[in-house]
Amino acid sequence: MHVLLRNLKFFIFLFFLSLNFNNHWYAHMKGTFSSEQEAVKRSLELGCEGIHKNQDKWLPCKNEKELHIYLRK
Repeated sequence: MHVLLRNLKFFIFLFFLSLNFNNHWYAHMKGTFSSEQEAVKRSLELGCEGIHKNQDKWLPCKNEKELHIYLRK
């Protein structure tokens, strides 16, 4: 019974941990664009300045930190 309870706590922990990662993923996907023009448009909508590139995608705001601040508003 003790082992079952410990496993249940572990799965609950993993569940809440996965929710946190999903929110991060979703927020990031809302701010990722394939064209520079789309990122500029979204930057204006969010109220931040500039755009930046991450690998092959364009993102609004001057950096990742600022983007996540504006996406949470």
